[in-house]
Amino acid sequence: MTDYQVLPPLSDEDFAALKADIDARGVLVPVEYDEDGNVLDGHHRLRACEELGLTAWPRLIRKGLSEPEKMHHARQLNLARRHMTKDQRQALWADLRAEGMSYRQIAEVDGTVSKNTVQRDLSGVPNGTPDDKITGKDGKSYPARQPMRTAFVDPTPSGDREALASAKAIRARTADDSRTERLNNLAEIALGNAELETGTRYPIIYADPPWRYENPPIGGSNRSIENHYPTMTLEEICAMPVSDLATDDAMLYLWATAPKLAECLEVVKAWGFEYRTNMVWDKVNIGMGYHARNQHELLLICKRGQIPPPAAGTQPSSVYREVRTAHSAKPAFFAEMIEEAYPQLPKIELFCRSPRQGWAVHGNQSGVSDADGS
Repeated sequence: MTDYQVLPPLSDEDFAALKADIDARGVLVPVEYDEDGNVLDGHHRLRACEELGLTAWPRLIRKGLSEPEKMHHARQLNLARRHMTKDQRQALWADLRAEGMSYRQIAEVDGTVSKNTVQRDLSGVPNGTPDDKITGKDGKSYPARQPMRTAFVDPTPSGDREALASAKAIRARTADDSRTERLNNLAEIALGNAELETGTRYPIIYADPPWRYENPPIGGSNRSIENHYPTMTLEEICAMPVSDLATDDAMLYLWATAPKLAECLEVVKAWGFEYRTNMVWDKVNIGMGYHARNQHELLLICKRGQIPPPAAGTQPSSVYREVRTAHSAKPAFFAEMIEEAYPQLPKIELFCRSPRQGWAVHGNQSGVSDADGS
């Protein structure tokens, strides 16, 4: 396997932050591979997934590149990383310069500096006043504002255009491939869509709605969750005929993220239930957030009618602690808790992705197309 990691490994602190972010939100930038399975970009993301026990993450297969093009592509991608030190960034500039790129091209690929900054830093000449003089490596005196000549020679204008066009083409292919993969993923998931059938009624309903977030996640876009599954608006969730699906005496166990708590309470009412209490899932690892760094989700426990609570003395603690695994996946503990509380009652899980023995399911990732337990 060829190693295309062009930068030193992240510090332990930076890697821990990356790992916590992936644990909280999943992998937002695909890991890039060549056709032989070598990693071109995303070594740290891949390591974080492996340590978190994740088995799936966004991937891009980069085909048709020569060995020099693969290394060139890896360097260009890493120039977009904001965690690099100044020395690491300048080392990549020097590599690209040696490959024939002009100062202007390097500055455009980097996107954070001007052509003059690249030229000055690679020439080793600091800024100064017009009257300042410095001694160059050749022992001669030069004006501080005039960079020393180096062994690098700018390519011809035609070479400039060709190299710049190649760099832009690679970036465009990256964006197009990422978009195509995301759309293909959503199309495959959507094949399982089905209307919620209400011919059979259930006294136990367990649901984890695919919330749509209006505000962009920190460090990502408001479309990042759509990489994992299609989302629904509050109005769409409230309009589901769950009230007709439930028996007159029934329990609803509804997952709510901290930012969506108010909306979840609207869903409880729209579905014909009353809020009673909640449980907290402590995910152990700290995630991201605008006002507080999220580390938990809530399971709202709601009821309607006269269904009795679990037998006295069997109630679990209101806080359960388990490290988060795959994106949106919930610990089996909570489904098992429901089974122990109401072993004799029929149950259905809405928006299900991993069907359980004896449960009816509904969801476009459940592997079945209607509310049955097959």
